[in-house]
Amino acid sequence: MTGRMLDNPAPTWSSYIPGKTLHEYQLHMKQQHPAMFELLDARRMAELENQTWLAEDNEFGDEDGRGRGISYRLAQRRSTARLTGITTLFDLLGGPHWTRPVCDVLGGDGLLSKVWRRLTGAPDDAEVPLLAGDISGSMVAAALADGLPAVRQRADQLLLRDDVLDAVLIAYGSHHIAPSQRPRALSEAYRVLVPGGRVALHDFASDSPVARWFGEVVHHQALAGHDYDHFTDDQMAGHLSDAGFADVRVETMYDPITIHGDTPERALAGLADYMIDMYGLELLREGAPDVETARADVLRLLREIFRYDPETFPDSAVDPVTELTVVADGFGYRAELPRLALVASGTKR
Repeated sequence: MTGRMLDNPAPTWSSYIPGKTLHEYQLHMKQQHPAMFELLDARRMAELENQTWLAEDNEFGDEDGRGRGISYRLAQRRSTARLTGITTLFDLLGGPHWTRPVCDVLGGDGLLSKVWRRLTGAPDDAEVPLLAGDISGSMVAAALADGLPAVRQRADQLLLRDDVLDAVLIAYGSHHIAPSQRPRALSEAYRVLVPGGRVALHDFASDSPVARWFGEVVHHQALAGHDYDHFTDDQMAGHLSDAGFADVRVETMYDPITIHGDTPERALAGLADYMIDMYGLELLREGAPDVETARADVLRLLREIFRYDPETFPDSAVDPVTELTVVADGFGYRAELPRLALVASGTKR
């Protein structure tokens, strides 16, 4: 069943995303992104009417005063901050020059779609092959407002038809998927892929500096907290294999955050601001007497937590750093925060 309009355009809940009912969302997709609209399954979308999660608060929402959606989107304006890792993920999935659609399951406000444009040199009005999915209506609304195809859906309840995608990416937030929902999320990825299609599941290992950052800093300094279980490599491989994927492998990838500035001081200040906005560290910001103190507090924590043994870096890492480092480059100066991530990949049989 293709993405035809629903017979009943008036669901009992008021909005699918902020400012749009489900029917209005469908009209927008049909008019602005017709190829992506055809991927949507009308039956699965009709079933949304009885699902309560659409009205529930979300960490990335804007409505309840505790969500970090606004500050997160502010951080995403620095679209090259995670360019190294995103490029690696695209390469793993056969991109960025895809000829068939790809779903970025945890797509937020469409950051990876914007990076795709940068990597391919596509103009701003070019149709993007990435469909950004997200559970947050505010994030999906922001992506649509930027002219990007997006859909509000759960990772374990994709609204796509069977066998329609070349690749599925579950990255930059996969630990937000509840452990009980993770097997279903990988089964859903398998369902929507064409035979031979690829999946990539990305997370920061449960014993990594990134997990420590979330547990020791973000959970205590963000208004909504951040208490989530990260993956292990065995769990990743197991979920992919159980879903039916072949050629399953788990690798370590270098996935730094890099912020540029015309002086070392501005690069470091930009990194601190990015981390505060990205992770919604409102309590830290409010507890500091001024902006400079808040930045200094964040940089101190980053230097303390993000330290790596050089022996743990993959061979594919190009000039990695083992701790927060500022280096001169062709753009002025670059503040680079090292991160190692796990990525599991597999192919639909």
